[in-house]
Amino acid sequence: MEDYYNIETAKDIHTPSDILRKILEKGKNDDVSYKAALNPNCPQDILRMVLEKGKNDYVSQCAAQNPNCPQDILRMVLKRGKDDYVSCYAAENPNCPQDLLKKILERGKNDYVSQNAALNPNCPQDLLRMVLERGKNDWVSYYAAENPNCPQDVLRKILERGKNDWVSYYAAKNSNCPQDLLRKILEKGGNDDVSCNAAKNPNCPDDTYIDWMYKTGRIQKEDPMLHIIEDDEDEVKIDKDLEILKKMVNY
Repeated sequence: MEDYYNIETAKDIHTPSDILRKILEKGKNDDVSYKAALNPNCPQDILRMVLEKGKNDYVSQCAAQNPNCPQDILRMVLKRGKDDYVSCYAAENPNCPQDLLKKILERGKNDYVSQNAALNPNCPQDLLRMVLERGKNDWVSYYAAENPNCPQDVLRKILERGKNDWVSYYAAKNSNCPQDLLRKILEKGGNDDVSCNAAKNPNCPDDTYIDWMYKTGRIQKEDPMLHIIEDDEDEVKIDKDLEILKKMVNY
């Protein structure tokens, strides 16, 4: 086997494109080929060659994920109308044309391709709005609510319903969810899944988070006596509530 045919070479972003070409031209479906097909330095014509075969093997799936994959090839893959893994990865590829994402999501299906299209970081806000305004509780809606590109007013509308469904669950964990909305959810003192996700959200205000932990019994009110430092070297006084709080900040 040639010296260049190994995983380290195939995944190295500094590997020359002609080497990646040689790897994939062998037509194998092994780990070396997977890494080469995922490599962002992989030539577009080689990604095209892989995907034009119409296979659903892992090499093709990796090629469809590659952010260097040409839009016309992603379009070709998705026009086949299949609900296979290659199509799913093509729909989630950030290079997937927005008009194609629109066509996929306007079908109103709950297939895997639609779910991945809703997850696409470049999915337009108006499409995510369209999906969520249907009011469904399906996986396409869950992923649309989780997409960081989802408009804040749509997230607000979902969460102000006060439901504990899966759409609300994903909306509460969205990094685009506004602070005032997270605060409003947690001030209720609920211990449901939506509240837990709101608490974990990186936008959640610290004071609201800590107050919610008190309300839900995750930590107790501070006992000043626990902060007294004893001189006894054989015994170390531990602030139990503080230790719980430290763990909760990262839970």
